[in-house]
Amino acid sequence: MLDGFSLLIGLGWALFGLLWIFVPFAIFGIKGLLREILAEQKRTNEILSRAHGVSPPLEMPEGVPFRPERYP
Repeated sequence: MLDGFSLLIGLGWALFGLLWIFVPFAIFGIKGLLREILAEQKRTNEILSRAHGVSPPLEMPEGVPFRPERYP
């Protein structure tokens, strides 16, 4: 019984190890797809604003990350 349990634990760790190796590649692999989705969404928003007669601003400001000042 203990040998079967050890085998099960070993297989679980092996699966966890494979996931540990491949998940970062999957995350970085979808960055391009997310950029395409964002570009398509911006294009769709532009088309919708033109259809409703609202002119979009000439230049969209990029978001600035929040950086708190050091507390004295």
